[in-house]
Amino acid sequence: MYTQYWQVGLDIQMEAIRALAVVRRRYGWQLRYWWHQTLPYGAVREGILQQPDVVSDKLKLLRKQLPRHISLRIALPAQRILQQSIPAPDRRLREPEREGFIHAVASKLFPLSSQELALDYRAVSERELLITAARQSEVRQWQECLQQADLPSHIIDITPCALRYMAMAAGLVGPYWLVHRLAHEWLWVSSSDMPFIFGVVAIETDDAPEGGSNMLNPLSILLTQLRTQYSALSDKAVKVYYSSIMGEPAPENTALWSPFAAFTQYQPPLPSSPAAFTLAGGLALRPVDD
Repeated sequence: MYTQYWQVGLDIQMEAIRALAVVRRRYGWQLRYWWHQTLPYGAVREGILQQPDVVSDKLKLLRKQLPRHISLRIALPAQRILQQSIPAPDRRLREPEREGFIHAVASKLFPLSSQELALDYRAVSERELLITAARQSEVRQWQECLQQADLPSHIIDITPCALRYMAMAAGLVGPYWLVHRLAHEWLWVSSSDMPFIFGVVAIETDDAPEGGSNMLNPLSILLTQLRTQYSALSDKAVKVYYSSIMGEPAPENTALWSPFAAFTQYQPPLPSSPAAFTLAGGLALRPVDD
């Protein structure tokens, strides 16, 4: 059986909303729809929803163009995420005691009350768990904004994972780094073959355009750091893949890749800059939780 409803990834950034819809067919993933809408300055700032009514009004336009039955997936911005690693609980500890233990540990790690935390966790190894936390108030605000536009979300993830999902679906293999250029920052994350770490580096207004050649700019520093980390994973340098919403050339010693390599069939017309839909595409293709 293959799903007939559209899986829709919704990427909301400071400057724009991007949506991408896919359907799973017998021969692979079919790209059915893409949508882009600019946002006025200040509607979203540093990953925080500042003008929910403005964003909701934009999303109502999207709702009119989608089928009634969809699976909507959104992502929380990386800069609003808290993460910590903890020792894995004893294997003999079962649910719900196991979850209660993890929440108790998390409440001591993060500077928020347990009622304010929305938690997720995954095993990094047999001995280690990675806890990801967000603020419940911010999650509710996003959900209410979407609900107002008749677009309730079925899956909430984080942008680094969306970037990872898209790269895997596009066929990138082995240990590598992903760097994705947004309007005001670079988002980076490790590949699925490496320990899960990510970060955000702000773009300074006086940087050289399109990555530039100034070896002291933040992108150059980031790329140097990534190339030297986890070198023990391979006898070769770990590759860096670059994507951008700007349609710019790849910085030196990085490789461009297209998220649309994941699709076997397209519904034209196609966007002029497919890489701008990298995060939306990763969310659309994200597997459903067991």
